[in-house]
Amino acid sequence: MKKRIIAVAAAVLLIAAVLSSCNAVPLIATVDSLLTPPLYYSEYEGLVSAFNSSVESSVVLCNPTEGDHLSAITVSDVDSDEAEEGIVFFRDTLEENTAHFSLFKNTDDTWKKMCDFKGYGNEVRSLTLTDLDGDGIEELIVIWSYSGIDGGNVVAVYKAADKSLAYEEILFESCEIARPVDFNGNGREEIFFITSSKGENAVTKTAKLFGYSGDSLTEIGSTPVDPSAISYASFKTEKAVEQAPLKVYVDAVKSNNMMITEVFYWDEESGELQDPLYDAQVGANTATLRFEQLQCADVNNDGQIEIPVQSVYSEPRGEDDVTMYLTEWTYFDYDKPVFSESTFVNVDDGYLVNLGILGKEKLYIRKHTGGDWASWSVYTDSKSSVSGNVLFTIIKVPKERWQNDMVGSSSYITILKQLDSVVCVNINEKGKAAGLDEAKIKKIVTRLPS
Repeated sequence: MKKRIIAVAAAVLLIAAVLSSCNAVPLIATVDSLLTPPLYYSEYEGLVSAFNSSVESSVVLCNPTEGDHLSAITVSDVDSDEAEEGIVFFRDTLEENTAHFSLFKNTDDTWKKMCDFKGYGNEVRSLTLTDLDGDGIEELIVIWSYSGIDGGNVVAVYKAADKSLAYEEILFESCEIARPVDFNGNGREEIFFITSSKGENAVTKTAKLFGYSGDSLTEIGSTPVDPSAISYASFKTEKAVEQAPLKVYVDAVKSNNMMITEVFYWDEESGELQDPLYDAQVGANTATLRFEQLQCADVNNDGQIEIPVQSVYSEPRGEDDVTMYLTEWTYFDYDKPVFSESTFVNVDDGYLVNLGILGKEKLYIRKHTGGDWASWSVYTDSKSSVSGNVLFTIIKVPKERWQNDMVGSSSYITILKQLDSVVCVNINEKGKAAGLDEAKIKKIVTRLPS
């Protein structure tokens, strides 16, 4: 399918003030005031003029806040006829609680409005263009939301009946998170989402999968998920291999200091959507619990996503102490845990300490802060904080301080450079005596994977 997307560049069509969400800036009627020559002025002047002519009052343009299309105007060949279509998200200033979109087709250099739809919120969370049924015309998947309301989203799907691009809405469902994914490996994506409902005594959450069965988009699978999640932080996929199907990993926030990861896959034999880590008897996912805002990741670059599972390693014994958690990065072979890496993780400063290399017996970590720096000191004796037992100290300092005060010191080993700070390590005499050097430290202290 020939496809050309202009999303970020199309944002230049807008007034500069509408670069984030639905800002309260009216779209004025003259094309000249909307465009900044010479960027795309002549190419899209017709689209902006056609849109202006199609609205009856002042509007503000709405930029999706997530996904691949972050402009209020997206231009793409949705029907594979080598001519462009334009999708414009906006909100009527007289009807500020509802966002809309219009779809235009370019025929012989003339932009004609084909259809428009009223949404299910005052903001646009995301736009996805994908051919769900394989007919050569892309469906539009839009997630609508209300500003300031977490989880109050609606995923809606719009399908063209034929090449005329007379789109119709074929699905809308409340959701907390939604993504298109090819779960069953047939080359076409299904729509995966998590939704919640309130009963008399409890909240239930369900993961659902909608896909094409014949000519209709219908629910083809569902499974219960942990109902205590208050939001969802990330969505990752792991490619199918010969021995295992595609897996979806969704990090769920349970509180300010607790997270879990739900894992989903399509069971071809049973024809059902599976969440193997949800314990139906308990009504929760306890297998992946951790006590910090820590997301799953491919921590050892083996192509498999590991989930950080935590347990208390040491309790604080002084003012500078914090509770230290042992973080076991765990790959789940379906519901069977396979441990990959044992680490300490510093979520705030963006690094981890690999215990598989260092050895996790008789270790203790103390946290220090002072002025503009923060550090972890790693001790050999878990029952002592005597400075002579320090193996090494990991320090995070502002980039300016590093450049001015520390860069010339051979005792500091640079581990990672961040946007505004540097993480470095100082090896103490105890550490040198234990055989620690720069090469080994760079294997022990590494960047926290995203």
